[in-house]
Amino acid sequence: MGTPRAKVLSRLTAGKLTLTSSGAAGGGSASSAYTSVEVLPSSYGRISEKLEHLKTSYAYIPVVTGYIAKDQDGIITTLGRDGSDLSATVIGAAIRASEVQIWKDVDGILTTDPRIVPAARPVGTLTFEEAAELSTFGAKVVHPAAVMPAWQASVPISVRNSMAPELPGTRIVAALSQEEDRKGRVAALSSKNSILMFIIRSTRMLGQHGFLAHVFQVFNEFAASIDVIATSEVTVSLTLDKGWKDIDIDGLRKRLESAADVEVKEDLSMLTLITSKRDSTAVLGQAFQIFQENSVHVEMVSQGASNVNVTFVLPGDALTPMTQKLHKVFFEQ
Repeated sequence: MGTPRAKVLSRLTAGKLTLTSSGAAGGGSASSAYTSVEVLPSSYGRISEKLEHLKTSYAYIPVVTGYIAKDQDGIITTLGRDGSDLSATVIGAAIRASEVQIWKDVDGILTTDPRIVPAARPVGTLTFEEAAELSTFGAKVVHPAAVMPAWQASVPISVRNSMAPELPGTRIVAALSQEEDRKGRVAALSSKNSILMFIIRSTRMLGQHGFLAHVFQVFNEFAASIDVIATSEVTVSLTLDKGWKDIDIDGLRKRLESAADVEVKEDLSMLTLITSKRDSTAVLGQAFQIFQENSVHVEMVSQGASNVNVTFVLPGDALTPMTQKLHKVFFEQ
């Protein structure tokens, strides 16, 4: 029987010996919430060298200040929103911990935003891929950047409530075991508003290569991250999260109009259902039935790009009622 591996916690220590990463998610630069963090490979080796021996032989509890880091030039910087969680998962990955615990003020990752649906309840287990998709498309409990180090190192994450430590919370693992395999078709719903859709039409797309490369290059020039995309012979539609980062929308549109006709739709929203590919056909059918019954026009749907989600782009005013109705169908009935 092997030696038990250490546990790494974010923001709160438990009664046993732990490695602790703590820190608030505020502060930093004005755009720190949108910082793109890349952990240098050398960092993992250096962390392991300093801390890994404490798994089996220790005389103290290391308390690591989360959220603060140094860049490759040695300048002190911050990790952005939920940087303390990222600190914990990086340390956990470096020492191959048995678990990383992230302590929040909620009972784990919930089936949807409880401010929209009071009946939302904790999800017992998610895969790393499901958790990353859920947080990318609107869930705020765990930042997608914090999931990646643990995912790559196959170190489980546990999301717990610091005000109710007796609750099991949500466990994030590489794959669901037979005991953890869920009964329902949908694991959770996440949502975002303030979505913009660019509809770009050009006959230059017809049978031509390079047009999409040009479109993506323009978005790259404006540091605009695309969420969902759909293409046809002469049209490409894609979405941006206006609330995520300030972007020069007028300048972006003018650059695109040099090569195509551009229409911009505002006040849209995005509703994502975490579901497996094997269940996505049934989930799509049930969702579209709800949309039809409520006269909701779906602007775009993304299915197949991910193994674990189906995403709908809806009118902004439809987001709350459709989230409530779909949650009722998949979780409350």
